[in-house]
Amino acid sequence: MSDALLAEIRGVLCLPFAPAPLARLVQVEGYLEFVWPQVASSVETAGFLGSARYMADMALDAVEAVYEPVLTRDALREAGMTEADLDALAAIIDLFHYTQPQLLLLLAALAEAFDRPEVGGHGRPDPREASPREQAHLALHVDLVAPSTPPLREIAEALGLDVAPDLYRAVARWPRYLEVAWEELQHLGAYPDFRRRGRALYFYARSGARFLAQPVRANPEALGAAGLTEDAIANAKRILDAALPATATLMMHAEAMRAGLGIHDREVVSG
Repeated sequence: MSDALLAEIRGVLCLPFAPAPLARLVQVEGYLEFVWPQVASSVETAGFLGSARYMADMALDAVEAVYEPVLTRDALREAGMTEADLDALAAIIDLFHYTQPQLLLLLAALAEAFDRPEVGGHGRPDPREASPREQAHLALHVDLVAPSTPPLREIAEALGLDVAPDLYRAVARWPRYLEVAWEELQHLGAYPDFRRRGRALYFYARSGARFLAQPVRANPEALGAAGLTEDAIANAKRILDAALPATATLMMHAEAMRAGLGIHDREVVSG
């Protein structure tokens, strides 16, 4: 059941792999089985996708305001990366640029549902339409390199995570890129504007839970009534509480990677 459920979620989000937070949540017996049917119809709306795309622009705006990339395409060519490498890398980064905001909105909605009897119900039910870009994302081969591969342990520790995040494990397919990218991107947290925008994305996502098209009832009382144990409920909350700020921060890192490749296209906001 859990494999089939993750496959369904991946299909809706147009992801070719299971994001780490969802892979952890599926291990919490009964949790995703109970909450996913409640949020699925909302995730599949145009409004949900529009909010996620707007958040991607929010992240890019902040990155461009404080970050001048040293890690450029020319520098990467000099480091030995081919045009094919750069195109494949750009495709992987675009996948994270496009889907991490959706993941943040989904996780934020579930976190909000822990604290309220009901969230959502104020969004429009207009369905989203699959695009060629999303189908290309779904067809990508994403190789998540083993988290023990250097410098992934260092990255995990710097970001306050137990395991290096999917974004860095995916780009670790190109070791030279990962090495020079992390040398530069590890310092982004020193910029106050960068930290502020990461927090803003977190709170924007949580406040956006009210715009789910359908209401969600998934607080501890509802979860308990659905048969979840107290330990399972506590585990789900711990996973969500850890994943939310990390996902917001990684949205910023993905935008910095895009900027380094000279990609400044916006999803919604022009100019």
